[in-house]
Amino acid sequence: MRKFLFLFIFCFSFNFSKANLFYSVDSLIEKKQFLNAWNLLSSKETKSNKEETNLKKIELCLKYFTKSVSHQAFAFTNLKPGENIIKHRNLAEKKIIPTFPFKIDLILDSLIKENPKNYNLQKIKGDYYYDIFILFGRDWIISQQEVLRRMYAAYYKADKNGINNYLSLYALGYFHYLNSESKKATKYFQRSLILDSNHAPTHYNLAYIYTKLDSNKLALKHAWIAYKKYKYINYKNDAGQMTGSILGKLGRHDEAISVLLDCDRLIPGTYNTYYYLLNSFLHTKKTTEALITAENMFSLDWKSHTIHTDIIESFTKTSHLNELISFYQEKLSNEKYDMEFRGHIQLHIAQAYSIVNDKNQTVKYVNDATESFRISYDNNHPIFRVLEKMSK
Repeated sequence: MRKFLFLFIFCFSFNFSKANLFYSVDSLIEKKQFLNAWNLLSSKETKSNKEETNLKKIELCLKYFTKSVSHQAFAFTNLKPGENIIKHRNLAEKKIIPTFPFKIDLILDSLIKENPKNYNLQKIKGDYYYDIFILFGRDWIISQQEVLRRMYAAYYKADKNGINNYLSLYALGYFHYLNSESKKATKYFQRSLILDSNHAPTHYNLAYIYTKLDSNKLALKHAWIAYKKYKYINYKNDAGQMTGSILGKLGRHDEAISVLLDCDRLIPGTYNTYYYLLNSFLHTKKTTEALITAENMFSLDWKSHTIHTDIIESFTKTSHLNELISFYQEKLSNEKYDMEFRGHIQLHIAQAYSIVNDKNQTVKYVNDATESFRISYDNNHPIFRVLEKMSK
């Protein structure tokens, strides 16, 4: 009885001591005393609490570092009330500060070797490589392809043994998406949304897959949710452009215009926003707005073949050839002396007439463009081969 009582007291004291350690660490983290939390963990690590202590250290490294050196060494700071860790990270980029070597990949491999049935360790390993993929891209100590392979292998093993969350399922889906395996990607994305229906990247990537499968109604549902859920302006803008594009494909042009004008307010002067707006303005016969949008596209790069091809195709496919020709004629009227500029405008007018099979006007403007370019380019310039083909 006395022996049993001693064993009970010993186990209770050990568990109480371990619980007290992690309670103290969590309290320090809550107070944003990250360096003190790290030092406490390091000072109290023993053989018996090795796994729990290292997992708490990994959490500190991935969430609360002030500086990371390739995610192999980390620095921490005790923040003052009201201070922001992002500000400290920005400052740390510009100076040398002491770091603690902590090779998470090797530590996790060691823990997994000691406890191969703890599949939560595989999940944490996947989290580590996902973090590296997001933060470092192609600039880590091993190739991006190998980072993704290790991430996938760890998450996959964890998932097969019932350990996952919305982010690990999203990452598994994204791996298949990158490898053009749409069906597998879709299954993981859908499982991820069951766990967190508000995760904007999952909706965004599902929308992209559905557009490629010509399932535009499904694509729209997810694109619109992504647009509403994203907080970061660049991502919100991308999701808005996708939403506007799909609405246009579905013939819902007024709604497309509303979303795309919001995108233009978020990030003014974006080519894709202008392109989708032009399409919807022309389909709704808002000619004035279409011409303003075309002018904005033109101003981005008046020499761009891609931009002019998009403008020309948008106008001609919606039976607005006359408005397009007037748009370009005004350019010629406003610029009498820059022959390179005039040559490009004449070439684009020829392109427009070529699309509608007006041979006479095509040849006329090809000849005009040729004369203009002879003044501004050498005879061996490749533009002349283009013009020669168009005249045939």
